[in-house]
Amino acid sequence: MNDNFTASDPDFMAKNSFRSYKIINDPIYGFISIPDGIFLKLLDHPWMQRLRRISQLGCSHMVYPGAVHSRFHHVMGAFYLMQKALQVLEVKGTKFTKEEKEGVCLAILLHDLGHGPYSHALETHLLPHSHEKITLAIIQQLNEEFDGRLELAAKIFSGQYHRHFLNQLVAGQLDMDRMDYLSRDSFYTGVAEGVISYDRITHMLNTVDDQLVIEEKGIYSLEKFLTARKLMYWQVYLHKTALSAEKMLLSLVSRIKSLLREGYTLPICPILNDILLLEDNDSINDKQLKLFRDLDDVSILFSLKQLRMSEDYICRELSTRFLDRKLLKVKLSDHPFEEDDFQKHKSHLLERFPINEAEAQFLLLTGEESNTAYRIHRDEIIILKKDGRVLPYSSFPNQLVSSGKLVKYYLIAPTLINN
Repeated sequence: MNDNFTASDPDFMAKNSFRSYKIINDPIYGFISIPDGIFLKLLDHPWMQRLRRISQLGCSHMVYPGAVHSRFHHVMGAFYLMQKALQVLEVKGTKFTKEEKEGVCLAILLHDLGHGPYSHALETHLLPHSHEKITLAIIQQLNEEFDGRLELAAKIFSGQYHRHFLNQLVAGQLDMDRMDYLSRDSFYTGVAEGVISYDRITHMLNTVDDQLVIEEKGIYSLEKFLTARKLMYWQVYLHKTALSAEKMLLSLVSRIKSLLREGYTLPICPILNDILLLEDNDSINDKQLKLFRDLDDVSILFSLKQLRMSEDYICRELSTRFLDRKLLKVKLSDHPFEEDDFQKHKSHLLERFPINEAEAQFLLLTGEESNTAYRIHRDEIIILKKDGRVLPYSSFPNQLVSSGKLVKYYLIAPTLINN
């Protein structure tokens, strides 16, 4: 096997009936080829272009100033890695049809359409649905617009396709989504602990009985990948400063929503106003999607700037603190905070700020965050041994990566008192 091929190799594109039309220069992978036809049409679609205005890392730029890349950057990178993975698998003898290649590439290109402003920070609080559920609804809407061309992509995205390895390449513990976001987030934050050997891992991929596996000689690269993911969670995704900013943003949106539903008028973006007044539904309708498509980071920033002049103290305080990076203080613990501790902080808050007890909930925030680097009970990573046997990674001795769930509890407030 020639290890020097690239997924943007014209021969590969021609072989797979993907006529390369547009080249995008990516700071991580170099040139990414976008095939003509439906791929280019989708790339130029308003749903995809919206991702340019959705930050990949939410509020992490308040810790790492370079972390201002978008979801658009990320899906392009994941699309590149998918092309590369398909090329590797095909060279190693995995058979798939032209339609399957197109379907899985479309699925990864569209896999983040359901993210709202600041990505995970406000998930389920603008629309009461996960970004995966919203993404599927968007793909289904686009499928009608593109005369059924996205039907297979929707099946693969939702994990319903009968060839499991295609589902795993889009959403699994070793998928192209994670492969790109670890590489990309590490690059833009400058956090070296997140650097992974994406090229090595991709070349070690294979399939057995339509299941994605990684060859045994790639196990150390795999362990580095899992370790990097664990470290990136605590150093970047759940960094306490970014955590404070995200919880402040969420608290502010909750305050806005409660005031709007009580009949107050606030000087915010009309799209945000309308979406927060929607009735909660189990299903996602066209009206919700239309509003959601017009909602992005700019909508939130505009609203924050307007709320600096709000008559409501909570809105004014949180928006000003967020914009000026005067963030609330954070206390982390390995154990849940005692009720007495919470009440002490609440009393302290009521003494020092012009708020009542009902309003204190918007400035005194508690909860928990967790990180599981590797799951052993759901879609385990399978290792292909040199003798042809396949074993789950959890069965290998001397593992470097724990499969346990690590939980941290937080208490966030304008000022913190010592116990």
